[in-house]
Amino acid sequence: MAQGRVMENAADYQKFGINPNKVEAWEDGKRDNDEPGHGEIFYIDCSFDDGSTLVVGFRPKSPSQVPLKGDNPNIAMNYTTKDGQPFNDYRLYQAADVFTSTKQADLKWGPNTFQGHDWQSYDVHIEPEADYELELDGKKTVQHQTAMDLHFEAQTKPFRPGNGYITFGENDRYYYNFICVTKLTVKGQLKINGEDKTVQGEAYYNHQWFNTSPMEAFHSWVWGRQISGNYAVLLYDMVGADRFGKPHIPLFTIDDNEGNRVLESIDPENAQVEILDTYLQEKTGKTYPKSLRYTFEKDGVKAVFTIKDPEEINLIDFYGMAPAAAKAKFDQAGLQPTYTRYLAKTTLAITRNGQTETFDDKMLYEVNFAAKTF
Repeated sequence: MAQGRVMENAADYQKFGINPNKVEAWEDGKRDNDEPGHGEIFYIDCSFDDGSTLVVGFRPKSPSQVPLKGDNPNIAMNYTTKDGQPFNDYRLYQAADVFTSTKQADLKWGPNTFQGHDWQSYDVHIEPEADYELELDGKKTVQHQTAMDLHFEAQTKPFRPGNGYITFGENDRYYYNFICVTKLTVKGQLKINGEDKTVQGEAYYNHQWFNTSPMEAFHSWVWGRQISGNYAVLLYDMVGADRFGKPHIPLFTIDDNEGNRVLESIDPENAQVEILDTYLQEKTGKTYPKSLRYTFEKDGVKAVFTIKDPEEINLIDFYGMAPAAAKAKFDQAGLQPTYTRYLAKTTLAITRNGQTETFDDKMLYEVNFAAKTF
């Protein structure tokens, strides 16, 4: 029996004191603790008009720290030039040197700040620091001269599936929470990897927190977002771990240029997921989806979203680079965790009021794949 669901009934909202009619500012504040298995991230993903991209994550714990007690606050900055060259700048702080409000998104980590204003806008300030060698997430960074002052304005309302809690196991024991803003504008100053420039473009923001490692909570997930024609699309297709019976929780939203939510689907009963083709990933020996088709129907709106012809952009083989003791634990649990980021072709077809609009585009998306087989 599958043990996984979006918490969306009246008792679920009441249990956590959450307003079912409005996503409130405090929901973007600190939501979790430093106990083993717990983690949190404030994450923003930018696509600039010059073709470069930037991901910034304020994380109380790095992935390797999640199973342990205590925080190791860090900021992860992943930049890709317009020519596709990656650059990473990670920072690490003492827990005593960071402040994270529980009332709103208000973080001050060392000299750096991340501030949210009731899900309507955000400001990120990063100051340069002295160079030092640091390895996190299997990536080594030395240069820490990155500086930024970026301002974000939400173009859509936040997306909170149910009360934000996606739970697994008996009595909803484990949770993996998720609230996001699917489309924001971004502008400001950025100095990174030797570039010093004024930037503008579009962005995506999410805030996640959990009480179990994603490797233990999920069999796999497919996550992607794009601007397609006049619409902003978000796909977050989650499959719970084998021990929870592989519950399937596909989330999907479409917002138009005016910020109106055209479609919001959080119920598997409204979704159909098809794997049309697969391929063998040579480095890991795992079989991955090569072509996927999603069909969502709700409130008189039907959306068919197809992903095809993916090109691998980045692969992190967590299993392959793990030490022998960690591999043995993965083997015992039947896991082979890997992460792959792709650029793929997409087709979005939206049908409402008897009319169908179709858009062909490209999307960056990820497959986080903890299990051995899909």
